[in-house]
Amino acid sequence: IMKFFAILLSLLSFSFSVTANDYFKALELFNQRKIEQSLNFFKKVANDEKNEKRSDAMFNLAIIYDNGFGIGVDKTRALYYYEASAALSNIYAQYNLGWKYYNGESVYKDVKKAFQLYESASRYGHPQATYNLANMYFTGTGTVKNLKKSYRLFLLAKISGVVESQYFLDKIKNQISPEELNVLNEEFSSLIEEKIPLPQIDLDN
Repeated sequence: IMKFFAILLSLLSFSFSVTANDYFKALELFNQRKIEQSLNFFKKVANDEKNEKRSDAMFNLAIIYDNGFGIGVDKTRALYYYEASAALSNIYAQYNLGWKYYNGESVYKDVKKAFQLYESASRYGHPQATYNLANMYFTGTGTVKNLKKSYRLFLLAKISGVVESQYFLDKIKNQISPEELNVLNEEFSSLIEEKIPLPQIDLDN
């Protein structure tokens, strides 16, 4: 989970609006290990419905409480902020929350909820969520088993850098007929040739 905090920080732009000032101040204080002050600024942003960094602030609060960065671990508060950030379509929060529901960490295990969260994060380009979603289609966990959708999602995950996807692509190839494989390879040829890494996934096809 910790790496997603680092990823979020690396995506930040140095040009930002006035409303984002408090968010970047929170990051600065966090990097200076002034955790309590950092939390205050993150919470200020999280409570501001007009702030463009609101979901990011919620996600960072969740990460801090979840891992106990400079404070005591508080899984209840972490879950609250994950849920709030995920509801605002933050893909990192959706992924982490999906992981929690899949594994039953700090919540009652709910693979259907995990599937929904992974699906949402995957639609907007989260590579690991795409990989996990492909696995769920592959095994029929939280959804109906569908090797076609699994194959496509593993291809997308592979293009996005999740190298473990190749293992499952090979497994699927061994589970279907050569004719079925040819159909899939023809349908998803652009992905196999790595021409078009699609940012959004239409799971209805």
